[in-house]
Amino acid sequence: MIKKILISGLLSVCVASSLSAAEPKAVESKVVKPKAVELKEGMNAMSGSLYDLQRSLLTNDKKVALSATKKLRTQLDSVIGNEKTIKALLPEEVKHKSSIAINSAHLIEKAITKIEKTLNDRTMNAINKQMRTQKAYLAIQTQCFRCHNLVRDW
Repeated sequence: MIKKILISGLLSVCVASSLSAAEPKAVESKVVKPKAVELKEGMNAMSGSLYDLQRSLLTNDKKVALSATKKLRTQLDSVIGNEKTIKALLPEEVKHKSSIAINSAHLIEKAITKIEKTLNDRTMNAINKQMRTQKAYLAIQTQCFRCHNLVRDW
């Protein structure tokens, strides 16, 4: 079990690192961005928050973990939090799959809440906190990959 968690964690670090290394930082401008760019920027922001969350869980940094969950929740709501927003951002040929993104967003939201509640539970011992937060983190990862695979038709 721990071996699977470590392997999954290492894989997501590699994915997040390669995504952040491959993407130059966007320069803020007043030009209206194409929907594909908005979607990509939103996904990159969520990827960064997910990376921060993973790193904080590996180093047992509760403050950073709670900060990362807060940022992730905000980004999740702004990008795929409601059907109108996600339909506007998705390419025409996959707009009909917006419900998959909405469903994944709800499941990710539940996992974020579980992480926050677990980290703030003063009665739970450390090993149980670690196992529950790691399991919730993996649930977030699973939903991200599920949505990407189904919506992108990979």
